[in-house]
Amino acid sequence: MIILNKHQLITEQFPNGETKVKDFDQWIKADNLLEFTYQEDGDLIRLFFVKKRLEEAGASCKLWIRYMPYSRMDRKIEGDLFTLKYVAAFINSLQFDKVYVVEPHSETTLTLLENSVAIYPALDWLPKLMEKLEFSDNDRIVFPDKGAAARYLNSGYEDACVFEKQRNPQTGRIEAMKLKTGNIVKGAKCIIVDDLCSAGGTFLWAGKILKEMGANEIYLLVTHCEPRIFKGTLLEEDSPIDLVFTTDSMMNTMHPKLNYINLTTESYV
Repeated sequence: MIILNKHQLITEQFPNGETKVKDFDQWIKADNLLEFTYQEDGDLIRLFFVKKRLEEAGASCKLWIRYMPYSRMDRKIEGDLFTLKYVAAFINSLQFDKVYVVEPHSETTLTLLENSVAIYPALDWLPKLMEKLEFSDNDRIVFPDKGAAARYLNSGYEDACVFEKQRNPQTGRIEAMKLKTGNIVKGAKCIIVDDLCSAGGTFLWAGKILKEMGANEIYLLVTHCEPRIFKGTLLEEDSPIDLVFTTDSMMNTMHPKLNYINLTTESYV
């Protein structure tokens, strides 16, 4: 999905699969903002068509990426191609004046994308969520791995807990997980903070351990949530995770355990 200056652009397909972009000249300004939501690879060619049309009109443009496609392909492991660098090179070729990336998976995205700025809305939501849940000094912010800790640990939260996990190098499955930093007070409320949830294996591991250590309520705050969450057990009744707070950057399917937070550009651009 592509939104130009708050107007969603309409795209269709011809019978042979070619993309048709409906005319949007009436919404073009001298300085424009494109909001880009990736759902499948065809969205990248749609982005190409829209940006080229803006160039033809002599208009400048900034890009807001709700979720950076291929951001998890930020290193070469077990034969996987480093595809993030190719997608970043494609976006760079479109020459946006500035690129805002919501919760990039790692610093690699920012290194590869020219004129890029990272947006970390979870850091804005976290204090409000803590207030809503009536956090006390006995409650804890939890980072499920070193990647999350690197993104958020220096954000001013004392007594934060950090997990360390071990994955099978061939399958990528988690084989072990332990609390590396911090402690859990019996009866504590915990908010696990990360950028993305897929099936939720990492958070199930962390939640189970937190429960065993005495935590009473466990919440998950992630900016991006894939539909694959419904394939796992994270949302089931006996899951250690009580509620998930997320945005509609990747889906908007309703569920009693899902709470969607509205993410707008006004506060950041």
